[in-house]
Amino acid sequence: MQGQITIAENTLRLFRSKLDALEKAEKKGSVEYRQTSDRANSLQTLIDYYRSIYDDRKALLNTPTIERRKKSKH
Repeated sequence: MQGQITIAENTLRLFRSKLDALEKAEKKGSVEYRQTSDRANSLQTLIDYYRSIYDDRKALLNTPTIERRKKSKH
């Protein structure tokens, strides 16, 4: 899951750089800018959602487990 989140974050960086380029070209009101902005926002929402799930599962794996008590000899 971590690899997929990393790929999504890299794609989000590309969308944001494209948005910056469109802003510099003064095309902030264009259809392409709105579509790219919508894609970036939806991708950020997905990343946030799955990042929280990944962090929760990782925390569960990193918690110490309860060791079994050794049987005492009578």
